[in-house]
Amino acid sequence: MQTETWHSPVGLTHDAGWELDVRRTLPTPPSEIWQRLLAEWLPQWLGLESVPQMVGAPVRRGGRVHGRVIGCHVGRRVRLRWTPDTLDHETVFQVTLQEAPESLGRATILEIHQERLLGAAERQGLLDHWNLVLDDVVAAHGRELAGGRLDLQG
Repeated sequence: MQTETWHSPVGLTHDAGWELDVRRTLPTPPSEIWQRLLAEWLPQWLGLESVPQMVGAPVRRGGRVHGRVIGCHVGRRVRLRWTPDTLDHETVFQVTLQEAPESLGRATILEIHQERLLGAAERQGLLDHWNLVLDDVVAAHGRELAGGRLDLQG
């Protein structure tokens, strides 16, 4: 008896549509990154007024609800149902912070995960976008540590 196996393309899941993951390491402890992430980076990246840390809380832009917090582990992870400006459907967006291995010193791995994307082209466009965003975070953070001010593009 021969069994068939189906290999899905990279980024295609059986239950969450297309998804992506992007990671970067920053030479700063997670507690400091968490504060920046919630207060500055996520609102800027997602075009939201703020990102609450309470499950079920709405996320707003221009006074209108554009999603909800569906998970939050304070200091470590926030997960949202969110409709990006560039899409006509809701996605699941998650940012996770992890302590980097000791060999990297006091550093944080910042990971963006997005799922419920509708196709390979949509995934690739968002993958390119989030790679640029995180590259900018790393560069701006490096300038700040070298004495400059942290100024991120969105």
